[in-house]
Amino acid sequence: MPRQTIICVTPNVALDRTMVVPDFAIGRISRIRGAIAVPGGKGLNVLRAVEILGGRTLAMGLLGGHTGRMVAAMVAEGGYSAQWTRFAGETRTCTIIANQEGVSTVINESGRIEPGDWQALADDIVAAAANDDTAAVCLCGSLPDGAPDEAPVRLISRINALGVPVWVDSSGLWLANAIPAKPYAIKINSEEFAAALGEDLPARRDIINAARKLVRGGIQLVIISLGAAGALLITNELVAQAVPPAIQPVDPIASGDCLHAGVVAALAAGATPEQALRQGVAAGTVNALYAGGAQFPYNHYQQILAQTRLNILQNV
Repeated sequence: MPRQTIICVTPNVALDRTMVVPDFAIGRISRIRGAIAVPGGKGLNVLRAVEILGGRTLAMGLLGGHTGRMVAAMVAEGGYSAQWTRFAGETRTCTIIANQEGVSTVINESGRIEPGDWQALADDIVAAAANDDTAAVCLCGSLPDGAPDEAPVRLISRINALGVPVWVDSSGLWLANAIPAKPYAIKINSEEFAAALGEDLPARRDIINAARKLVRGGIQLVIISLGAAGALLITNELVAQAVPPAIQPVDPIASGDCLHAGVVAALAAGATPEQALRQGVAAGTVNALYAGGAQFPYNHYQQILAQTRLNILQNV
């Protein structure tokens, strides 16, 4: 039987509160009918999208305090499997405000842990990854303040030793420190990619050439999201771009996470990389049509998938 469980790790879990405020402006009082509160952080967005797409998941991450208990209860009520690592602090809260143009303002608490909290989480992740049913481990988002700078390298190296594919979707120091550990795949946007490499990547060919260097260095698969232009996939054998239909977004938050989810879920189900890219771009696109992050209906995803084009730029 093929490995099926995708472990979705959110080192810096949050409670995300999303409000659609058509007339939002600084200094103005606005009244809205309601808000959407969901367990947040990139890994939990990936988890929800994988489940919508028919995959099997396990949520992991650090939880603390009253907010952490609330997040754990919400995840359980959603029917998702989870294995949490507890810490003595308080899980962060993040606020997302979307206006009528689909532009979102995001206010994120940073989160804070002690070094021992990170070590406990890392040990729990490695133990879960050793399960014979694990298809992939997705390390998603930022690390809380207090985590060691070398944390990504050590954790990825330990999971690599198990022979389990590691996916990284992060930015800044976390991403820069993860790349030398050679995870199986990275999924980031073009701006994060340029910042991690310390290079200007003004054109598509520059992005592709930079990604090829990482692939030659041992990373098997690089996915670069391009916003409305879709996403690129670069492997040793293939360079492809999937392009979605034009839409008017409602809330683009978590669209990159849904792209990630679509690709990893498709690969776990036996799709080819180019098929997986197309499915991922469709998932990221349909997500932008719904508020709350990874809250889209499967039938609408199928409609967007039918309109998503795949362009093979190079096939070796």
